[in-house]
Amino acid sequence: MAIDMELYRVFYTVANTKSISKAAEKLFISQPAISKSIKKLEDTLNISLFIRNSRGVRLTSEGEILYGHVKTAMEELSTGLNVIEKMKHNKYGLVKMSVSTILCKHILLPHLKTYINSNPHIKIQVLNRSTYETLKLVDQGVIDFGLVSLPFNIENYHFIKLIEIHDIFVACRSYIDSFELNHSDIFSSGHSIMLLEEDNITRKYIDQYMVLNNITIKPEIETGNMDILVEFAKLGLGITVLIKEFIEKELSAGDLIELPINPSIPVRSAGIVYRKDIPLSIAANAFTQHLISSFKNKL
Repeated sequence: MAIDMELYRVFYTVANTKSISKAAEKLFISQPAISKSIKKLEDTLNISLFIRNSRGVRLTSEGEILYGHVKTAMEELSTGLNVIEKMKHNKYGLVKMSVSTILCKHILLPHLKTYINSNPHIKIQVLNRSTYETLKLVDQGVIDFGLVSLPFNIENYHFIKLIEIHDIFVACRSYIDSFELNHSDIFSSGHSIMLLEEDNITRKYIDQYMVLNNITIKPEIETGNMDILVEFAKLGLGITVLIKEFIEKELSAGDLIELPINPSIPVRSAGIVYRKDIPLSIAANAFTQHLISSFKNKL
């Protein structure tokens, strides 16, 4: 059975006001139009819905049953419209994202608290996943967007660059001094090289650099967490590759020292990724705009 929502809206209003004239005033339509709509609904359902009396109208037994269900539907619809209106003004919503540990620490966390304080009614769900895992979640529609680093094939995605990042070789002063290390012998035998695990997107980028420059190294230590590489390097366990923008404190303090290489590793980007064929929700769009605004002076 086809449902004409306008007929049910008229029925609901007449039942609430118990008057054709009051319903007409409330809906800004004529009394004959109200009566015509009620007659059409009764003919469609093949039942009588109202009984007319001197004081207006009252529901029949069948009308009472229908009214109970229509009332629930109208209240649910009203609630839904109120929620949508709140979402439009960032007073309600859910943001679902995924981000790797290192990007969470240096890109998300510094700007998350200010957004939550300004939008306390927005719920934030954060999954801690690698870039490749995040892309899968984006593909599956499980999350609104991800915070990722390049390179990957962005053809099927919208990618919004937040910052440029530089991968650099570093070691601590004690390691450099003990080997009298300079840029020409970073890759010579005898040095301990520490890298991320092979399935990490940063590791793949470094491996690509090595291949293009005919460099062959075998890392002695591999880990899935860049923060661990930072600590290992500070202890003097070897040479590693880290993202310069994420170790500014260690570089400034002299805990780690950049080892210049020629050619340097090409700059890449980190930012927001989401599917081209799925628009961001109102809440997710507002959050991404917050991130974009926070990083606009860093590009």
